[in-house]
Amino acid sequence: MADVEFDADGNDMSAARHSRRDVIRGGARYVAGASVAAHILAATGAGDAFAQELRGVAARTGKRGYGPLVKTGGDMSLPRGFRAVSFDALGTVMSDGNKLPGNHDGSACVGAGVKGQAAIFRNHEEETISKAMAPKGAYDRSAPGGVTKAIFDTEKGIHVASAVVLAGTANNCNGGLTPWGSWLTCEEMTDGRRQGFEKDHGYIFEVPLDATGPVEAVPLKAMGRFEHEACAVDPKTGIVYITEDNGDPADGFYRFLPHTRGKLQRGGVLQMLCVQGRSRYDTASGQKVGKRLRCEWVTIRDPDPSDADKHPDAVYQQGLAQGAASFVGLEGARWHRGHVYFSATEGGDAEVGQIWRYTPGPTARQGGILTLVYESPGRKTLDCPDGLEISPRGGVMLCEGGDGNEVDGGDNYIRILSPQGKIEPFARNDAPLDLHEYDDEDFPKPGPIGRSEWSGLCYSPDGKWMFVSISNPGKTYAITGPWENGWA
Repeated sequence: MADVEFDADGNDMSAARHSRRDVIRGGARYVAGASVAAHILAATGAGDAFAQELRGVAARTGKRGYGPLVKTGGDMSLPRGFRAVSFDALGTVMSDGNKLPGNHDGSACVGAGVKGQAAIFRNHEEETISKAMAPKGAYDRSAPGGVTKAIFDTEKGIHVASAVVLAGTANNCNGGLTPWGSWLTCEEMTDGRRQGFEKDHGYIFEVPLDATGPVEAVPLKAMGRFEHEACAVDPKTGIVYITEDNGDPADGFYRFLPHTRGKLQRGGVLQMLCVQGRSRYDTASGQKVGKRLRCEWVTIRDPDPSDADKHPDAVYQQGLAQGAASFVGLEGARWHRGHVYFSATEGGDAEVGQIWRYTPGPTARQGGILTLVYESPGRKTLDCPDGLEISPRGGVMLCEGGDGNEVDGGDNYIRILSPQGKIEPFARNDAPLDLHEYDDEDFPKPGPIGRSEWSGLCYSPDGKWMFVSISNPGKTYAITGPWENGWA
């Protein structure tokens, strides 16, 4: 595909869209691709013929579900028949001689270029100023975060190797794969020289998928200096959608229009989402599942504010001043069949989570449609969805990132949002929390102190292995089993 050019007004080429006939035509064999659409229509209660057809397709697959969770004897409980292989715990000496950092976070999996092997790109949400993972070639020698790459043999079910591929960044939280062969890793902090670092932080960095060691860390400053969370890329246009997790006072949903598709380092235009006719629209409460909100975008004139270290919301405030919409705790984001799905961890009337969908218009200038797909009624159903992934079987996989405290019995789960719009548990975190990461304010009351959050859920290219981490103190797991019984 030829390069797509954007100007400061956001003009771009039209993006291809799937028709209703495309979705229906495949019948039950199309469910893996269409199930997210089926789920949305089921969850919203839409009653038109298309919605009924999609729900029927999903129902005819006859999945019986995974059944109750059972303790594995390790760090988690899983459905019967599933097993987990753990690797790359905090402090493990990697193949390159570096010790593995902790706080495992956003991840993605791709083929490793060798038959039967998968490569997992994994962020590390380290933020305390200390010795970097790999000082040589690091962006900032005083920053301990970055990205590691693990190789896993999916035929033998064993971990093969791991190494640092980006060093000297801070608080690398989530990110996203690009269709041109790279991993975008996002810093979720804006501290800089005034806070004791060698360089300013709060940027997105790009790591090529063929990296075998530390790559040159180049901040993509045109993509904004704020508390980034995740990225989702439209493969047709190269537009990058970005979530923000500042939360004080709120967060924006952004898009980056690159001047040249696939060449983010050449710059572009950063914009923030607005709801048409509703200046400063607040999505945090009073929302209705299924309601379609027409949207437009406002341009951020100063994406790299010099005072972002003192004011992490400096970019957000620029958008808000132009009437942009606000969210609370935006986290994971994924592009899937013409839509961006993203989670708002603390959104909703119960303040424990929402799942949103944004559908772009045919051109960047025309804006698009924002729809609330699901809202959690309480912690016992879904507790603060963080990372988000679309399963090869069609479920929306949600990593709970709640406090995991006495309110809900101290548990954090991986949940499945099925095509029927139901929330089902897939895994429970049984690993103890490392209290060294927290102060007394985090757990002011006695009682069960809960579990760490799940993070970085992704799948091997063949769909037979799920990779996921327990973020604190940090360990990665490969899970396999009878996937065909459900939607995970």
